[in-house]
Amino acid sequence: MASDRFLISGAIQLDTRDERLWIGNDAAHIGGKAFALLQLLMQNSQVLVTKDELFDGVWNGLAVSESVLTTAVKELRQALNDDARKPILIETVHGRGYRFMLPVAATDERLAEALSAPRKSATKKPRRSWIVGGFAATLAAALLWLLIPSLSRDMSVASAATSIHPKSVAVLPFRDLSADANQRWFADGLTEEIQNRLIRTPDLHVVSKLTSANFRERDGKLKEKAHELGVAHILDGSVRRVADRVRVTAELVRASDGSQLWSQTYDRPTSDVISIQEDIAFRIASALKTVMEPGKLRAMVAAGTRSVEAYEAYLQGLAADQLGNATGGRDAEIAAIKAYEKARTLDPDFAEANWHAAQKWFGKQTRINGSVVGPGASDSERQTQYMLRVDRAIAGSADEIQQLKYRAAKAVMNLELRNAHGLMALYLKARPRDIDAWEDMAEFAAYANEHEWLARAGERIHTLSVEAREPRSRAITIGVMAMQPEAAVLRARQQIKLRPANVMMKYQGHRAMIWAGRIDEARQLMGAIVNSELPAQNRMLAELRQACGEGDIARAREVRTRMEATKPDLIDKWQTEHIMGNPAKAAEVLQILDREGRLQTLLQFMINPTFDSAQYPNLRAAMARDGIVRWKVWPMPGACKT
Repeated sequence: MASDRFLISGAIQLDTRDERLWIGNDAAHIGGKAFALLQLLMQNSQVLVTKDELFDGVWNGLAVSESVLTTAVKELRQALNDDARKPILIETVHGRGYRFMLPVAATDERLAEALSAPRKSATKKPRRSWIVGGFAATLAAALLWLLIPSLSRDMSVASAATSIHPKSVAVLPFRDLSADANQRWFADGLTEEIQNRLIRTPDLHVVSKLTSANFRERDGKLKEKAHELGVAHILDGSVRRVADRVRVTAELVRASDGSQLWSQTYDRPTSDVISIQEDIAFRIASALKTVMEPGKLRAMVAAGTRSVEAYEAYLQGLAADQLGNATGGRDAEIAAIKAYEKARTLDPDFAEANWHAAQKWFGKQTRINGSVVGPGASDSERQTQYMLRVDRAIAGSADEIQQLKYRAAKAVMNLELRNAHGLMALYLKARPRDIDAWEDMAEFAAYANEHEWLARAGERIHTLSVEAREPRSRAITIGVMAMQPEAAVLRARQQIKLRPANVMMKYQGHRAMIWAGRIDEARQLMGAIVNSELPAQNRMLAELRQACGEGDIARAREVRTRMEATKPDLIDKWQTEHIMGNPAKAAEVLQILDREGRLQTLLQFMINPTFDSAQYPNLRAAMARDGIVRWKVWPMPGACKT
């Protein structure tokens, strides 16, 4: 972002070359230090910039008092008409620093028609109306629904896309043009891997893989596809394999005028397939003028293996995972496991293959459909296999930033919870648009008692996933876990509006509504939940929450009886007791996990604010060794009063 002249966020346009600030079409006058402060905050939008970083970046490390920084922030807020008590632009993170709250686009040219700010007149107008009006037209409109209660929740999805990020791109699924049409796995895996590499580039906005997959069929109307996806660019491509040769064609098209920014046809032996993928990712990022230096960009897009057989097995795993995410099928999960294991066997130093294989060995105990390989294996055995693969990922990775994520996962397994949180924070500072990493951060923040980071992770997952046109229900869940049920309800409403057929959003939204005391609104979601393909236990948990929320103890007991007949697992038993208003019995359910070799599984329950670590002496001792004190334990909102 530093190489672009203009930083733009709604009506705000910052000219970093001429050091001028524009609000709409009007110039705003601020001092040099205030300008440098705003530039630094906008260059790190939606990320906390600490006071030390601000002193280093604005005052070049000179010894100045905090009052100097406070004065500069006050000057900015006055110029931007932002209220320190109810900010929508510059947020104070008390004792730590400041955050520019909204997305920022970087471009070489100022917008020809700036969003207008109303001029002063004799008629008093609502405060900051120009800010609301400007940002409603940007991709940040979805986030503003949460930040500004007065903003209409009935705005259409299309209105959120009227301003498109200049470095946004959608990678359409590459077409399989092979004679027998039997290379779909190769085309899908190649698409997935190119997207994975581009997502790591900090200033590119890459549309969700699942959203792009909805555009598998081609009709030649790339401009219309780009408009629907809300992106400035489309990467289209195809593959054709014949014997030991492969032809890959790719083109990057600018949506505004349909012009071709880059295209290439690779007609090579199959042994060159790795270099093809690396070159495509490099060329696309370069064409979009990423801020990354060419040498670092080349290193980042490297596949991590030179074994074609291992790489193709890895691509098969990615394709199977993509299918599983869409269908939830067990067969796809098994296929992905086999493919990743084959890839890491063929090349034991293939970091990404080891990482993906590791995820299959140790699942998310508290999540729906959390699956692991090795049915019947003990927690200890699964952890051993998980750590073996994570260690190989760390050893085999040449990407120091990616290693931070691997090392954070290892630290959790070693119960080094503060270290895990710190490593993930460093990773996200370098790659702040990695939604999967923000999901991991939510877990790590809960373990380390970093409540602010937990809430922030929920915000980022929601903002980034909505911006990518594929909202994630995990953002709703994390809002609930952070004891922000009203924020979770707002996210649920927005996500359900965007994806009305998505039952996971309705399930998580239902819990948020129960916790927020919105019982009638929650009831409206029950029909879709009970008639869905969600696991039976989860459908009954929703019934149980609704019955308790309505105070219908008899119906709650009837639901519980049905649940017990299905032999629920630990997480379902634990939740059932909490919902029924029996926290002591809930604590007893998990006592079996409070022992060496199983603490890592017990740890995963800590994200829930009703979990009381004081009930588990071995876990409490591990936390104490790491200097962690558990925050307040909350009673289950909406629980039965038995």
